[in-house]
Amino acid sequence: MASNKVTVAVATKAGGILLTSDNKRSMWHKSKKFLESEDLNKIIVDSNGRLFAATLTEGVFRKDPGEVWKPYSRGLNVRKVWSIATDPENDSVIYAGTQYGHLFKSEDSARGWNEVTGLHNAPHRLEWGIDWGFGTTGLTIHTILLDPAFKNRIYIVASGNGPYRSDDGGETWRVLKDGVTDSCPVGSRRSYYPGESADPEERSRKHLEQVHSCTHKMVLSGKEKGKVFQQNHCGVFASENSGDSWMDISPGDDLRHGFPIDLVLDHKPNLFVIPASQNDCKIHNTCIQGKLRVFRSDSNGKTWNDSSGLLPEDVHTNVLRDAMTHDDMEEPGLYFGTTAGEVFYSPNLGESWVQIAAGLGRIQGLTAFSSFRQA
Repeated sequence: MASNKVTVAVATKAGGILLTSDNKRSMWHKSKKFLESEDLNKIIVDSNGRLFAATLTEGVFRKDPGEVWKPYSRGLNVRKVWSIATDPENDSVIYAGTQYGHLFKSEDSARGWNEVTGLHNAPHRLEWGIDWGFGTTGLTIHTILLDPAFKNRIYIVASGNGPYRSDDGGETWRVLKDGVTDSCPVGSRRSYYPGESADPEERSRKHLEQVHSCTHKMVLSGKEKGKVFQQNHCGVFASENSGDSWMDISPGDDLRHGFPIDLVLDHKPNLFVIPASQNDCKIHNTCIQGKLRVFRSDSNGKTWNDSSGLLPEDVHTNVLRDAMTHDDMEEPGLYFGTTAGEVFYSPNLGESWVQIAAGLGRIQGLTAFSSFRQA
C-alpha cells in the first residue's frame, strides 16, 4: 500500500538529517543526525530504498534499509563529490560529479566507480580553471541530469564553464552557451590585472563572458522533449532545443542572480526560482539582501508571480543550488532550505509556506521522496 508520508533528506555542512511527515504532511519528525563528521552536498534514494550521500570529504556513502551508513568510494580518485544522480532507466547506474571537473560512473549501485574519460576532450576543457581562490568553489561538476526522453543523453554543469551535453553516454560532449550572455546587464570593473586591457568597457565585456557562463543549476522539463531551464549569474534562461540555444526568461533585472531552480509538474509545469539579488541590485551579485522571495511561472517563463507568501524578510540568508526540491505526491509539496539551517514547505505551489525545521546548520541540499521508498 502506498504511503502518503514524505521524507525530506537534508544535506548539511556537518552531516545529514531526515525529516519525515505524517500522512497529511502537517507534522514532521526529525531524525538524529548522521555522518556528522562529513560535509554533505546531496542525498538521493533509489527504487530499493537505498540512500546515497555525496560528500565533500570522503566521496560517496550508502545506507541500505535497516543498515548503517558505509563508504562506497572504491575507484573514486577524487573524493570531493558535489553531485550524484541515478539513471532513470536503471538506477543501479549512478553518476558522481567531483571537484576539478571529473565525472565518475558506477554500474553496480556505487560498489565500484570508473571515470567517464570522454569528458577530458570536452570543448574548452583546457580553459577550465581549477581554483578560483578567495575561498570560492572552484571547478566542480555540480549538476548531472540524465534525460529520460533520450537514451544515452547526459547533461552536466561545470562551474565557471556552463552546461555541457553528451548524446552518446559520455563519449563526446558539446558546450551549451549560445545566447546566455546576450541580454546580460554589463557591470563595471574599476581594477584590472596585469595583462588585461586598461579599457573599462573591454574589461567589463570580458568579465561578462567569463562570469555569466557560470550556470548555477539546470532542470529538465518533464513533459516537453528538449526543453531545459537554467539559473545562472545573469538570470533565468530557457532552451527549446536541448540547450543548443537559450532565451532570457528572467523575472526582472533586479531578480536575475540566484542559485536554485526547480520545476514541479502539476496540471501544468510550474517553474520556481529564489533570487539572491533583489530590489536595487541591477548588476549581478552587487548585493544580496536579507529577504526570502520565491517566484513562480506557470507559463514557461513568459510571466512570473511572487509566491513568497508570508516568508520572513529580515533573515539575511541564502538558498543554495541544491537546496530546493519537491515531492512526488498527487498534490506536490515544494521545499527549500537556507544557509541559516531552516526548511520551509509549501503544500500549494507557493501560495503559503510553513517552517518545518530550524537550527540544522548550513543546508547544502534537499531531496524529497515517498517515505515507503526508505522503509
